[in-house]
Amino acid sequence: MADALLDDLDDLSDVEPEEETNNNAAEETVAGNDDGGIISAEHQAHNTANGNNETATDATNNNSRLLNNDALQSHLQSIRTIQQKDNNTKMSSNPHHKNSKEEDEHEHQLILTSNKHLASLRSELHNTHLDICKSYHPKFPELEELITDPFQYRAAIGIIQNELDVTNVNEQLNDVLSSNQIITISVAGSTTNGRMLTQEELNQVNNACLYLDELQSVQNELTSFVESRMEQWSPSVCALVGPAMAAQLLASTGGLAELARVPSCNLQLLGKNRSTSSSRGGMATQSRTQHA
Repeated sequence: MADALLDDLDDLSDVEPEEETNNNAAEETVAGNDDGGIISAEHQAHNTANGNNETATDATNNNSRLLNNDALQSHLQSIRTIQQKDNNTKMSSNPHHKNSKEEDEHEHQLILTSNKHLASLRSELHNTHLDICKSYHPKFPELEELITDPFQYRAAIGIIQNELDVTNVNEQLNDVLSSNQIITISVAGSTTNGRMLTQEELNQVNNACLYLDELQSVQNELTSFVESRMEQWSPSVCALVGPAMAAQLLASTGGLAELARVPSCNLQLLGKNRSTSSSRGGMATQSRTQHA
């Protein structure tokens, strides 16, 4: 009897650890599933937050663009209204109609505001050009030093895109670059360490290029408006250098009063180019055109 009881006790002691082991394993499995669910949920929430942040960043970038500025858009609308009125006057029976004093004052304010917006546009053009250079740098890092003019650079990368052999697009480049520039970038393209851009990167470059085109269009519209009013508001300057040059001088200085305060020795430096290593070597156009 004693031996049988001892055997039964031994059997019970053997079963209890197995049950504890199974229970522990089950608890670990449940805990693991719970942890996995929590981690998965946290990971999903993190990805969702990142996606929302990226979307919010894109929306912020779009909203912060100068062309979305309400003041600029309102000013452009005022200019277009004035120009439409001018066209109607020219086609009317009294093409020599003179503006009232209030209308002249309004136009003068539009000219001053146009010069301020032109200054902002120059800054925005510069920043957009830097963004394009940064985005296209992995493809052709040498190009931004060889072509420093923002619009020529934009035109060149619009043609080259993801082409590895630049010589394949030389014919198209002839429309926007000089022969010396084409030879220079063809040689640089054959030795560059750049790589092809991903489709997402290329889309980013092209979107920035389109924005640069829009900025240039608005800049030309404002400049054209100021030029058309120069003979009325600055006849002496127009007589000396012409309305186009007068508009450029006023746009560079910010207005007629500001231009009058510029020392005569500094007039010829307005719009002067910033020299770069490539432009000093005669291999690139310079970033800005000197007015005088």
